[in-house]
This record gives sequence, structure tokens and C-alpha cells, in this order.
Amino acid sequence: MKSLLFATGLGMLILSANTYCTKINPTDIGTDILPVVDNVYTFDTVLRVYADNYLYNDSSIVNYGQPHALGMIADDPEFGKTEGQIYLSVVPAAGGRNPFTSIDSIVGMDSVILSLAYTGIYGDSNAVQKINVYEISDAAFKDSIGYMVRHPGFNTLPGELGSAMVNFTTLNDPKTIIVKTDTTVIENQMRIPLDPAVGLRFAAYDTNSVYVLSNRDSAFQKVFNGLALKVDEGGSSLKDALAYFNLSSENTRLTFYFRVKKNGSVDTVSTDFTLYATSSYEAYNANIIKRDPAYGYAALSQSTGIIDADKVYIQSAPGSYALLRVPGLSGLDNRLIHRAEISFRPLDLPGNDIYTAPDLLFADLSDSANNRFMTIKDDFVYSFTNYTYDYQTFGGYLKDNRFFVNVTRYVQSLVTHQNKNYSFRLYAPKIAIANYSYPKESGLPVSGIASGFSINSKIAKGRVVVGGGSHPEKPMVLRIIYSKI
Repeated sequence: MKSLLFATGLGMLILSANTYCTKINPTDIGTDILPVVDNVYTFDTVLRVYADNYLYNDSSIVNYGQPHALGMIADDPEFGKTEGQIYLSVVPAAGGRNPFTSIDSIVGMDSVILSLAYTGIYGDSNAVQKINVYEISDAAFKDSIGYMVRHPGFNTLPGELGSAMVNFTTLNDPKTIIVKTDTTVIENQMRIPLDPAVGLRFAAYDTNSVYVLSNRDSAFQKVFNGLALKVDEGGSSLKDALAYFNLSSENTRLTFYFRVKKNGSVDTVSTDFTLYATSSYEAYNANIIKRDPAYGYAALSQSTGIIDADKVYIQSAPGSYALLRVPGLSGLDNRLIHRAEISFRPLDLPGNDIYTAPDLLFADLSDSANNRFMTIKDDFVYSFTNYTYDYQTFGGYLKDNRFFVNVTRYVQSLVTHQNKNYSFRLYAPKIAIANYSYPKESGLPVSGIASGFSINSKIAKGRVVVGGGSHPEKPMVLRIIYSKI
């Protein structure tokens, strides 16, 4: 690539290996009001970016109060297959008593309904998927901290407790629930009927040893490990979406409808088991995301990846990332930087209309010599008050069909102090870590407070293919507007 420099007094054009020049309209760059590039006082240059694309060894955990992904994208034409499974524990909503009163009083178990509070969708809203519910048999499912999304699935007993063919379009539709003379209208809820035998089994558990002990939660979990929700891969051909559910909502519960004999008459009653944490109950949950890369995405790996990729695959966690090298920054002479940003554009590819880009991409610095990543000092401004950052200034979102990452202050510091030229890491994490301050050179420990903050709240939501530095039509570049000193 080539750079345009103006020779003193002669106005000669000198070509350099790693940069080239192009006319930049101030309205086309970033979010700031910039001086006009007149090539007298204000200049512009574009540096070549080398994007190396890898799979990411993700350690994300979906906590109990965060959206859980369930469903399958069987064939993304650029990325392949994605599946979301949900594992969760249950416990009686009311303590200190048998929630079924007495097994002897039960005349019949009418129905058992598993309800999950629906919060959104990624993919084709017309998807129809069969969801099966199983009983978890794995006694190791008991970590209240949670499990990484790439954790292996937990063992389940053979046979289903229940299933439902779920039309994703109707998940937010109102549903009318009638119990005796009571009518309730609910919205944003998925309901799966389970075998009534599950209810009779729960009702038969010993009152004293399971339901009324002070440690009733752990006692109950010893007799029932929990529920697993998985997609029946052969149940439907319309498997092209993930649905999201809130396990901490009161609309997420396991409800038993049964008839009891009381005072000589039969009455229909119900009892709930919660699937969310309470003041005395630690919920167990796991949201396992399985990826099966295909097509161009299948060429990526955690170790080798694709060097200087022309097509850069960025998939949200658990997904992929790119290391961006900009050799042209090394040795760049001191100048006043008005604006510096990494700029790249999505490629027009099959599936983009259904499988959209992540809400936000994020960039930090890679210090490979010390096996660490560092936030981009000064450009990234973290708020310890609300645990977030100003993404509108920092960038990472799609605007006018283009992504940008603001690195103005980083580049200014680099050219002023001739600091080390680090590679950038570009990815779409669920959570990022803010190391707000760090030494200018490697070899010293990172200073400052490390704090996690949310980037993309919904796991596995979003993917995009952007032009890399070697793409012939939409190359990734680092744009700089500057004045000479």
C-alpha cells in the first residue's frame, strides 16, 4: 500500500510501502466535526491493515438473570450451525410445607406446564422448532456460579418428559389460560406440557425429608437434578433461529394443575415450582452453545487461523476474532492527529438479511509478548459509576453500512512518544474486561482496576463478514486526518 507525503518546498509525491492516500469527506468519517482536508494545513492518509482471523477460546458464562438462548440455526450459509441448550434446576416456590398438601388427597394430576418468559429472537422469526424436555441425570450439575457456554452438555435420562412444536412467531402473542372459573391472559411466554406422571412423582416425595427441612432446596435437588431443554433436530425443517428466555422472571415456572378431595368435595388447584433464585435458594443453570463451523468460517482455528484475510468472519460469543496489524503506524512521524479510526464494511453475502451483525463490536490491544490484552488507553473511557463506556464515541457499531473504531488518542500518543505499535483485537464478546490504565510498554504488570462490562447481552446473537485489508473492493483501513507540526 502507498502513502502520500508532501516534500518540503517541492510538493513532490513520495510513495511509501505501507500507506496510501485518498480524499476523505469529513462527513464520511467517525462522529466528530473535523477540519476540511485541504492538503495545505490539513491532510489525510490511509494505512494498510492486515487482519488475521481466528476462532476464539471463549470463557463466557450466561448467569441466571441473563437471556438464555434456545433453538437451532441449522445452516447459516456463511458460518454453519449453531445450537442453544438450556439446563436449569427447580424448587418449590413456597417453603415449610408440602406444595401438594398430601399425596393421599390428590384425585388426579390434570397437567404439568413448563413456562419460560420470552425476551426476543435472533434469526428467522418464522422458525418452527420442536423443543424436547428431559430430566438431568448428571449429579455434577450443581454449580451455582454457572457454566461456560462451551461446557459439554449434561447427561439426561432416556425418554422425554414432554415436548412442544414451537412457532417462534407466536411466542409474544397473548395466550388465554382458564382454570375453573379463572381466566388469565399472558404474553411473551413459551409453554411446554410435561407428562402428568412428573407431577405425581413430585407429590409422592416425602414431606419431612424433601419439602420441609431447613435445607429443602438441596434436599429436593438430590431427588430431582433439573430439566434440560433441547431442539429435536428431526422435528422440523425450519430451524433457523434462536429464541431467548429470562429464567429469573416470575413468568418462568413449573406449574402443576391437579384435583384434590377436601371436605367431601373435589377441587382443582395448582402449585408452582420456581426456576429462579430466591433469598434462600441458589439456582443452577447452564446455557450451552454448540457451534459447528462450515463454509468459509470452517477455515478458521484457534491456532493458525487465516493470515491477512480478505474476508474477516466475526461471530458473537462463542465465536471468532481478528488481530489487526498496522505496520504503517511504526515510525510514523509526530503530527497533530485530528481523527484516526479503523474503518471496515460488511460484505454482501447470503444470509445477511436473516442473520444480522452483532449489536456491538469491540476492540482492544494485543500484547502477545506478555500474553495479555489491554484496553485502548484514552480512546476507551470506562465509567465506574454505571459500569459501561461511551460506545457512540468509541465505535464498534454499524453506521451507514460501515463500522469504525476511534483510535485518535492512541495514535496521537504513539506518534508523539513513539510507543510500541500493538496489534488490535476485534471481536464481539458478551463481556469485556476494562483495564483502564496500563504501562506504555510491555514487560510490566497491568495497573488500574480490571472490571467486566457488557458488550452484547444476548449470547450467540449476531455475526458479520467484513472486508479485510486484502479485500479488493472493501478493504479494512486505518484512516488518519492530521496537520503537520
